[in-house]
Parts: sequence; structure tokens; C-alpha cells
Amino acid sequence: MSDSKFIKATPGPKSSVIYETKDGRKFCYSKGNWTWRNNNPGNLVPGEVSKRNGAIGKAGGFAVFPDYESGHKAHLDCLRTTYKNSDLEDLIQAYAPEEDDNDTENYVQFLRKKTGVKGDKKVKDFTKDEFEKLWKAIEQMEGQKAGEIKECTEKRPEKKKEESQKLKIIG
Repeated sequence: MSDSKFIKATPGPKSSVIYETKDGRKFCYSKGNWTWRNNNPGNLVPGEVSKRNGAIGKAGGFAVFPDYESGHKAHLDCLRTTYKNSDLEDLIQAYAPEEDDNDTENYVQFLRKKTGVKGDKKVKDFTKDEFEKLWKAIEQMEGQKAGEIKECTEKRPEKKKEESQKLKIIG
């Protein structure tokens, strides 16, 4: 793959994501799931948090980041800022609502089991260990199923030898 960092991402065919580098090379992330294709382990939607953490596009309704580290940093930022005053139940009702086909009750129980947090303790009051367990549990619940990466840079047609020679004569 290219050493260049991805600078732009756009939706591609069949739920794929097309990443573009500064030098114009394109890579198609297909199969897998949205968290993997979008480098977005928390499945964050586009907004202020994703923007300030370097999102480079949007696909499938979710923000796209240039790499996993940027998406992970945005996820932590989101939990620390957007949901700091939420307990686990309030967090999940907003983060993964039922109207988006999420089983919020199961999600909350999963987080309680993984973090050991009971009651209405706010995210901002979590210990360092509880907070780490929280983001790891959310990333586990959101899933990360790898797919395929293929270069999909469009090849420019080569000029015919005759056209190339004419340019030399004229120019």
C-alpha cells in the first residue's frame, strides 16, 4: 500500500469506501463492516467530534478517518466530551438508539458486565480502568470485521507513440 496518508474518502460501489492519498492513488476498502471500512471503531457519525479528530469523509452514514488511530482518538474524545454527563443507560440510548435497530437493553447490560459499573455513575466519574473497559467494550460491541483492500487508482491511457512524436516535432 502507499506510504502516503489518506486525505479523502468517499462512498464506493457495494458499500465500499474509496480512500485517496495526496499523490492521487486510490484504495478500495470492501467487504468487512463499516467500523473497519471507515477506520471508525466507535461508529461515530459525522459532526464536530469527528471533524476535530481528522475525519476525511462520510460513508454509510458514519464518519471516515484516515486510519484506526484517528478513529479511536475520536471515539475517546466523543465519550469524554459528548457523553461525559451520561450514565451507561443514557449513553447507549443516545449513542446506539433503538430506532437505529440497536438492542439498547442488551448493549447496556453488556457494558455493565464489561466495566463493572452499576447504577447511575457518570462517564466523567469513571476511574481510568473503568473508562478503558468502557471504550473497549463499545468497540467490541460495534465490531471490527476486516475485509479487503485493493488499489483502485484509475490508469491513464498511454498516448500513442505517433501522438507523442507529433508533440515533440510541434513543441
